[in-house]
Amino acid sequence: MNEIWEKETENEDGGNENAGMMRWLITYADLITLLLAFFIVLYAMNRTEQVKFSLVSQALANQFDSKSIIGQSPGPSIINGLSGTHAELASLNRLEDELQQKINQAHLSQAVSVTSNERGVEVSLNASLLFASGSAKVSPQAASLLSQLGNVLKTVPNDIEVAGYTDSTPIRTAQYPSNWQLSAARAANVVYILAHVPGINPSRLSIAAFGHYHPIASNQTPQGRQLNRRVNILVLRSSVAQVAIGNGP
Repeated sequence: MNEIWEKETENEDGGNENAGMMRWLITYADLITLLLAFFIVLYAMNRTEQVKFSLVSQALANQFDSKSIIGQSPGPSIINGLSGTHAELASLNRLEDELQQKINQAHLSQAVSVTSNERGVEVSLNASLLFASGSAKVSPQAASLLSQLGNVLKTVPNDIEVAGYTDSTPIRTAQYPSNWQLSAARAANVVYILAHVPGINPSRLSIAAFGHYHPIASNQTPQGRQLNRRVNILVLRSSVAQVAIGNGP
């Protein structure tokens, strides 16, 4: 009898353990189900708010006869019916054409180029057009050209970055101990001329100096070194200028 009672007791204890484990699993499953339902409700509420916001935005846009939807426009437009991005793109395209016309009229297409890239519209001037060898003083003829270009640049409100570049030939003079100083001085003197063009706010201007570290041709040939000696005037897209300001000190 004792042996039978001990076996029944063991069976009852094992049953209790299994029942306790099952209750724990049921509680855990209920918790997971509740969490899943909670997140589904949050997602549904968020989607509903987005739909409502889109409907309200579209209604307001239609009411005010606007082609841009509130909350989706990158900024105010300077051209009726265009968003800020499209307006700026049209403005920069027009700027590029006008700059190219000025260069063609001066018969300088061999020494000056105008291109567009992801950062904006860039005017690249060969240094031989602007400066004597080893010098940062802008020649009178080059100063006149820069003033003409400035009269075109003032037609847009975008920020302007002027960058100086040199070839890899070392320079060690009392005035310019390295190509860094030479490229910086050249960019600064170009900025100085642009800052005195009526209509250009000096706060729009900035300089950059790259020395010989960003060549566009081989420094092993005279032709390549001539191409690498340049000053670039870059009219920045608004998005690029905002990133630069955000990364500043």
